[in-house]
Amino acid sequence: MAEKIDVFERYYSFSKLNQNNPYYERKKQNYLAVKEAYFSDKFDLTTLPLRATVQTTDFCNLNCIMCQIHSQEGNHTLKQMAKSDFDKIVQKLFPTLMEVHPTNIGEPLISPWFDYLTEKAFEYGVLLDITSNGTLLTDEKIKKILPSLLDIKISFDGAKKETFERIRKGADFNRVVQNIKNFVRLRNAFGSQATITLQMTLFNFNYTELPDVIRLAKDLGVDKVKAYHVFSYSPEIDNFSLMNNLSDFEKVRAESIELAKNIGMNVSINESLSENQAEAEPRLVNQKCRLPWAECFIDFDGEVYPCHTHNHKSYGNIFDSSAESVWNSPYALDLRNALVTGKTENTICFNCGNNFVRVDKDAAVPFNKDDYLFNKTGDKNINWGKRCKQFLLNR
Repeated sequence: MAEKIDVFERYYSFSKLNQNNPYYERKKQNYLAVKEAYFSDKFDLTTLPLRATVQTTDFCNLNCIMCQIHSQEGNHTLKQMAKSDFDKIVQKLFPTLMEVHPTNIGEPLISPWFDYLTEKAFEYGVLLDITSNGTLLTDEKIKKILPSLLDIKISFDGAKKETFERIRKGADFNRVVQNIKNFVRLRNAFGSQATITLQMTLFNFNYTELPDVIRLAKDLGVDKVKAYHVFSYSPEIDNFSLMNNLSDFEKVRAESIELAKNIGMNVSINESLSENQAEAEPRLVNQKCRLPWAECFIDFDGEVYPCHTHNHKSYGNIFDSSAESVWNSPYALDLRNALVTGKTENTICFNCGNNFVRVDKDAAVPFNKDDYLFNKTGDKNINWGKRCKQFLLNR
């Protein structure tokens, strides 16, 4: 069996924690204990999660063409977590939590108590990992987030104004570019450790702009560019998927990786998608998913899920139960035990690509085109796309 890869070193930022914060030692002990439990196959835990995605708000000021919120055709009522409920999460998890990602379905900066969230993160020494459309990133907001910020990912889907605004409906390309410039200026002035990433969603009409996005990122002082295939939440978006243009995309991908090396830009571009599983698997290590040991997704109503592809089955509710009882609920124990024993057939973890770790970031992976399309399921042994596709909001 291949040597186990330390996914904690790869995916979590323990070294970035503020050692002067009064909660640092508790975080350190929890982090080490989580690692030990994961690698020794313990599933009844005395630890708490290292990272939480907290769905503070579904609201957004844009109307992006691929967003699952706007694909619901009026069937989804936008939700927002109450500040008093967020305080319960702070009290129960923040003393040991390392990282918080506020909202992954909506615009976090639109929350009426977003500033309060940043204050609590600083108080408890929790690192902020933010994904934003960048339109609300004022100087005032930048100054609020910098003391605790680990990384801010700006959704940035084209190097041309017309392409960008076609996708990000309601956004102003020039305004977002200026906000990125302001962030870099203030980050550098404050001497912050925070990084900024441009995150591009790839369609069949914008992927050729990826090299220019990389060049623009370099000019703006951005630290990293990520690019991923669109996950379709409607039949209409299926028409814009690159799943039928993969050979053309691979040429642009190779060009982009070479360009990034030449200009010194860190990139993470959607994995090379191999339809030959035998070809891809040697570059993957079979290793159980880390998430049920280290992370959770908390919805607006306090329901705690293993991840964002949870099929609406929760561990329990953190608003009316202790964090410890939720984290070690019967469902949580069953899920971890299934991953330890490899008996995942009847769980959400079956065939998920999170049970494999790439040997290197450019490793080819087996895939099925249907993984990326609306309401379809691939039939390959590894459902790679399942790692990232968020649930439909049929709450």
